[in-house]
Amino acid sequence: MQDSNLLEVRNLKTHFMLEQGTVRAVDGVDFTVKKGQTVGLVGESGCGKSVMARSILRIVPHPGEVVDGEILFNRERRNGVSSDIVDMAKLDPTGTEARTIRGGEISMVFQEPMTSLSPVHTIGNQITEAILLHQNVSRQEAREQAIDVLTKVNMPQPSRTIDRYPHQLSGGMRQR
Repeated sequence: MQDSNLLEVRNLKTHFMLEQGTVRAVDGVDFTVKKGQTVGLVGESGCGKSVMARSILRIVPHPGEVVDGEILFNRERRNGVSSDIVDMAKLDPTGTEARTIRGGEISMVFQEPMTSLSPVHTIGNQITEAILLHQNVSRQEAREQAIDVLTKVNMPQPSRTIDRYPHQLSGGMRQR
């Protein structure tokens, strides 16, 4: 893997083993994302875009599983000098390393935010929980970071919005 690459997906295959047979949702995908590059994934509905993204994050729903391929993530260390290459395909999806990377270093913004956000917790609680899970900060510092995040995505009145519930926001605001 070249040092300039952030993510390399090689021959990724994610299949769903059903009673009726095997569904090859992702079947031999290859691509590279360079550091600092933005990549858009386009395809018809049902072509495997979400399954591919879930495969990278190791959150493929049962009965699906990554059956072949490599998902090489160039994990930069905090000092910015050294890095480790991690094959996400070989990690235990429920293991500490996969959970640390997922949400802390690689994230996914789901298409329909109402199904992704908990209706019984405020937006602030949900963002703060993710920050506390991946950073060693106080609850107050996490709240301040959450307000900063809301500000960065142009959320109106972020210091008030943080205490709102998902149903109190418009669809566009939830998606941010």
